[in-house]
Amino acid sequence: MFTRRCFVSALMAICLPLSAAAQEVATAPAALGGGWPVAEPAEAGLDPDALAALVEKIDGGGMPNVHAVLIEHKGRLVFERYWPGEDENWGQPLGRIEHGPTTQHDLRSVTKSVTSVLLGIALGETADAALARPIASFFPDRDGLGAGLDAVTLHHVLTMTAGLEWNEMVVPYTDSRNDEIRLYMTDDPIGLVLARAVRDAPGSQWYYNGGLTQLTAGVIENLTGEPLDTYAEEVLFGPLGITDYTWHRSMNWPTDGSPSAASGLRLRARDLAKIGSLILNDGKWQGRQMVPADWVAASTTRHVQDNPWGPPGVYGYGYFWYPGTLRSGQRVVRAVGNGDQRIFVLPDAELAITVFAGNYNDFSHLVGERIMGLIIDALQ
Repeated sequence: MFTRRCFVSALMAICLPLSAAAQEVATAPAALGGGWPVAEPAEAGLDPDALAALVEKIDGGGMPNVHAVLIEHKGRLVFERYWPGEDENWGQPLGRIEHGPTTQHDLRSVTKSVTSVLLGIALGETADAALARPIASFFPDRDGLGAGLDAVTLHHVLTMTAGLEWNEMVVPYTDSRNDEIRLYMTDDPIGLVLARAVRDAPGSQWYYNGGLTQLTAGVIENLTGEPLDTYAEEVLFGPLGITDYTWHRSMNWPTDGSPSAASGLRLRARDLAKIGSLILNDGKWQGRQMVPADWVAASTTRHVQDNPWGPPGVYGYGYFWYPGTLRSGQRVVRAVGNGDQRIFVLPDAELAITVFAGNYNDFSHLVGERIMGLIIDALQ
């Protein structure tokens, strides 16, 4: 089919044929069901030539080991591409994988953002009161609490400003001295975190701490009476039509407890895109309110003004999400996972972008940020 792109000048409309590469990306993604309507990129105001340039850059290795890029606009998938590449399953090498719509992929720390969504559902209308509660009050049967823990609230936990003694930002994840690795070596992850002393005044400093996300899973479990994955199946995955997933737990943990809330979830790309859609659409999926809108607003608010991960000054931190403002002035909400796993929500453009990649423990590429930038540039 002969496809054209039209521009309107002061005197006339000018129509030019699209390049072959642009014609290939100008079509809508395949209508595979799963709740996702589809549309052509042009309906979202995306320039096919610019999208073709993005695909060419990935094809040529200019952005290494990208596995998937999806774009939603107003509840419809308008772009979906997959690439083969080296991959892992929660740290275990898988070799070269031919990725596609049915392929599960590590989320790594994007799992934290999913956990935040689940907490919002569990808290419902009690969120404001719960955020002010000391974290220890959610675990009344626990003893051996760390010194100063009574001053740490759920809000501090979710913003990673709890101030606990924790080593995760200096020692790499390949080192057994990293405290998230230690979390997986114990048989009582909640107890390990609650026993840590408070080093810095709660609320005074941001420090990345996967143990705080496991505490959040414990809060959800105590509120609902169910492990995190069972609760997710009932209130989030089932209603969203997410049926093919894996949620890892350490082999040292009780098998009837919660899985890893910090990094253990594996989803298909279209299913992760549904989580981004919830944030873009104020907690709604295809018109159904799944997450309280107030929680979406609170969890994507910049409670911590400056975050060291990403372009300087762009991002802050919310409740396991990274809200920010781009240099262009556009608002953005980001979820981040090791290896360049990303969700970018761009409310002003009504877009949500999902990225999978395999650059685990390599933080030099900023592939996700570059992809988001090129997609923004593609807006006509």
